Amino acid sequence: MTSRWMRQRVRRLAPLVLILAASAACGSARRVSTEPPAVLIFTNESLDQATVYVVAPGVDFRRLGTVIAGRTETLTVPPEFALRGTVNIVARLLARSELPQTGSVSIRPGERYEVRLQFDAKLLSFLPAGS
Repeated sequence: MTSRWMRQRVRRLAPLVLILAASAACGSARRVSTEPPAVLIFTNESLDQATVYVVAPGVDFRRLGTVIAGRTETLTVPPEFALRGTVNIVARLLARSELPQTGSVSIRPGERYEVRLQFDAKLLSFLPAGS
């Protein structure tokens, strides 16, 4: 009788256990950051196309977008990177081996920043954007 009782109990609890496991697994996927993203206004003054990345200490890098030569684009930094406090902005240039970067800069969610790739494609400047 104990074996039968155990099987019945397991059958009743199995759906509950599956629902709890599924909700726990999906719980982090449903979390939406309430923090607004940081915004980079990226100006590419060089003659090369630049793919822009953000790199945070202890986190992988993330591609933010591509900016064609001579153009200015608005790129969004995901909140999980902006919340880290300091990041490095890196530009990968088409057909070049140089990787111009800002070095360690402080950013905050919801703020706007100007990043400029100089004509010689060797330096990225970083400044808070004016209102």
